[in-house]
Amino acid sequence: MDLHSEPINERIEWLLHHASRHSSEFCSPEASLARDRYLTKHPTAIVALQCMDGRVHMPVATRTPPGIIQPFRSLGATFDLGCPSFGEEIVQHVDQMISEG
Repeated sequence: MDLHSEPINERIEWLLHHASRHSSEFCSPEASLARDRYLTKHPTAIVALQCMDGRVHMPVATRTPPGIIQPFRSLGATFDLGCPSFGEEIVQHVDQMISEG
């Protein structure tokens, strides 16, 4: 099936179905248990600075369960470590990981 040649309504339905399936899989007891087991064995918070388009699927690339790596996305994967809003996001994430740890 060439999704791009389908009518827009069918593409939207495909996307909604795909998102629903992904959400169900992510929220399943098996996926939650896989994350818990991984974090018990590897108690480390991991972040990835990525391009906004998400071409690299980090769980596939790193063989980790979905939800282990926290992505931070930016257009062109250009990050300004001196940018106040980006710095605040990083600090909030680090603080959250410390309080949960």
